[in-house]
Amino acid sequence: MQLSKVKKNPVILVADDEQSTRVLLSLILQEENYQIIEATNGVDCINKYQENQPDMVLLDAMMPVMDGFTCCQKLMEIQAQESNFSDFYQVPILMITGLNDQKSVNRAFEVGATDYVTKPIQPSVLCRRLRHLLEAKWAEAAVRESEQKYRIVVNNLKEGIFQLDPQGKLTFLNLAWQNIVGFSIEESLGKSLSEFIYSEDRITYESALKSLLNQQETELCLSIRYLKPDQGIGWMEIDARPIICDRKATKTSQEQQIIGISGTINDITERKRRQAHQKVEYKINKLLADATQLEKTISIILSILCKNLGWDLGEYWSLDINNKSLKLSTYWHSSAYKIQDFVNYTEQSNLNLGEDLPGKAWEYDRSLLIKNITKNSKFSHTKLATKASLKTAFGFLVCNGSEKLGVIFLFCREKKQVDSGLINLVRTIGIQIGQFIKRQQAEEQLQKQHLILKSELNQAARYISSLLPNPQLINTIDIQQLFIPSTQLGGDIFDYYWLDPENLAIYLLDVAGHGVRPALLSVSIRNLLRSQSLNNTDFYQPRTVISELNRMFPMDERGENYFTIWYGVYNLKEQKLSYCSAAHPPALLLNQNCHGYSVQKLANENIAVGMLAEFEFEEAVCSVTPGSSLYLFSDGVYEIPLSADKIWGFQAFVDYIQAHHPKKIDKIDTILDHVQKLNSAATLSDDFSLIRFNFL
Repeated sequence: MQLSKVKKNPVILVADDEQSTRVLLSLILQEENYQIIEATNGVDCINKYQENQPDMVLLDAMMPVMDGFTCCQKLMEIQAQESNFSDFYQVPILMITGLNDQKSVNRAFEVGATDYVTKPIQPSVLCRRLRHLLEAKWAEAAVRESEQKYRIVVNNLKEGIFQLDPQGKLTFLNLAWQNIVGFSIEESLGKSLSEFIYSEDRITYESALKSLLNQQETELCLSIRYLKPDQGIGWMEIDARPIICDRKATKTSQEQQIIGISGTINDITERKRRQAHQKVEYKINKLLADATQLEKTISIILSILCKNLGWDLGEYWSLDINNKSLKLSTYWHSSAYKIQDFVNYTEQSNLNLGEDLPGKAWEYDRSLLIKNITKNSKFSHTKLATKASLKTAFGFLVCNGSEKLGVIFLFCREKKQVDSGLINLVRTIGIQIGQFIKRQQAEEQLQKQHLILKSELNQAARYISSLLPNPQLINTIDIQQLFIPSTQLGGDIFDYYWLDPENLAIYLLDVAGHGVRPALLSVSIRNLLRSQSLNNTDFYQPRTVISELNRMFPMDERGENYFTIWYGVYNLKEQKLSYCSAAHPPALLLNQNCHGYSVQKLANENIAVGMLAEFEFEEAVCSVTPGSSLYLFSDGVYEIPLSADKIWGFQAFVDYIQAHHPKKIDKIDTILDHVQKLNSAATLSDDFSLIRFNFL
C-alpha cells in the first residue's frame, strides 16, 4: 500500500520538552510532507491530541508535568472511550527515548506504545518506521471494513445440522455434516454422536448431553475433538438445545417432555490450529527473550510444543563437533504414558550424521514426517516405540542461517497430519532456537572480554583526565572543575585557553554513547580545537567553529558520531561572552542583585553537531559583570536517577545552584557530594563534567 494513495500530508503530533529535538523532528518530517503539531509535555500532548486527532503520536519518554509513559496510557484510554470495541484500533504511538534499558522498553509497550526508537534519531530510519506504522494503521482499517463484509457472507453459509433422539442417536443430518466430519449421512444415521467424538472428549460430551436431557441445562455449547475417517483428529463446535413437547399432565398443570435434541456443528479445526500455533509462538518468544540456561530452556520449549500441539514426547539432538555426530541433549515427555524405556535407549545413542531419524532430518535439510515409526526401516528401535504406543514422528532442524546446530524430534501416540502452517511454525522456531544458542555462545565469549574491556576503559579515562586543563586563577577569572568518568566512560571533554591576551575560549562537549569509541572522538575534537586546525573558521566566532565541526563530523548510518557542545569566547576588556550551544545543556550565568543571584540560561535553538548537514547554527552575546559566575556542565550532572522511573532533572539542578550559590557551594565538590547522595544507583551512569568560572 502506498502512503500517498491512502492519505495526503498525514498529521504527526510531536511531544518533547526539548526544543532542539522538536526542531530536528520538524525538519525531518516536513521534508516527508507530514503536517507537524508540537507539544511540550504530556498534558499539552493530550490536549492537542483531542483538538487535532492526529494520525500518529511521537512521544518522548521523559518530560516535565507528565512523563511520556503516563501520557501514552491516558491516550490509550481516550482512544478506547471514543471507539466501539468492535471497530477499535489505536492511533500509533511511537515512543522516542534516550533510555535503552529493557525495563523502560517493556514499560513503553505495557502502557500501549506501538513501537519505540532510541536517541540519537536517524532520519532515514525514523521516516521508514513512520511510514510502516501509518500504512499498518490504514491497512488495519481496510481489513476491518473487509472483515465486516466478509462476516455477513460467512453468517449466511450453511452449518452442519443434526437431530438426536432421547438416547443420543442421530436421526437427521444435512449435507454439510459430510463436508465437515467426512462420514456419509448413510453410515452416520442411527449411531450415537459420541461414536464420532475423540475418546478423551467423550466423557465431557456425554456429561453435557445428560444435563440437557435431564433439563438441568437449557443449551449445550462445546468445543470438542472429533475423529476423521482417516483416523485423524479435528475440532468441532457444537451448539444444541432440547426439542420439547408439552403434554397435559393434570387439570391444572402442563408437563414438558424432551423428545429429542436439535443442534448445529461447525468445524473449528483450522481456528484451533492457528490458536495453538500462535500460543506456541508467543510462549517461545517470551521464553527466549529472558532465557539464560541453554539445556533448561530447550527442555521447556519441548514441553510447550508437546502440550500445545498434541505430541507426547520431544527430543533435542545437538551436534557434537568433535565427533561429528548427534547426541541427545535434553527431552520432555508426558508422565501419563510408559515411554521411559524408549527415552533410556535414546539417551545412550550417539548417531552419525545421516543415521536413524535425527540423522536423516539433518541430512535432508528439511522437516521430516514419519506417519508410522513402528513400520519404518530407518528407525532403530521400533519395538520400544511399539511398547510405548508411539506412532507418528516429526523432526525439524535447529539452525542459525546456514549453520546446522541440532534436530528436534516430536513423537505422538496418535496419527498426526502436518500442514504448511506447522512446517512454517517449526521452521521459525528452529531458527529462533539457533539464534538463542549462538547468543548464549556469544555471551560466554563476551564475559571473557569483559575484564579486558574494563581495563581499556580505565586506561582511556585516565588519558582523558590527563588532557584536561589545570584549574587556576588567570587574569581575574577563578576556575574550578570536576571530571568524574562513569564506569562505562562517556564522551565528555572540556577545555579553556586564551586565543590572545584578551579572549578566552571555553567549551564542553559530549559525544553520544559510552566506551572507547566516543572517548577517542572527543579527544580528536579537542586536539583540533586546541591546535586551531579547523578550516574556514574564525575561532572568535562560536557559530563558525560549530558549523565547521558539523561539516567534519557527520552522524554515520548507525546513528553514531554525533555530539552536543557549548562553545563560548569571553572578551576580558569588553566583558562580553559570545556563545553557541548545539543541543547542549544551557550554561548558567549567575548575576548578583539585591535579592541574591539571578540565573540566566545561555542556550540557542540549535541541533546536535552531525545530525543535519548545512544546518545554520545561531550564536548569541551577553554581558558578564564582575562578581558573576558561569557554570558549564554535561547532562550527566543532573540526569541522576532518584528511583526506577524518576530522575533529578535539569530544573532541579538549576534551583539547587540558585539557592546555594555561592556560600554553600564555595567549592564545586559540594555539588558532587549532593549528587552522589541523590543517586539511587551505586555508581554514576554517565560522565560528570562541571566547570565554574568566577569573574572577579
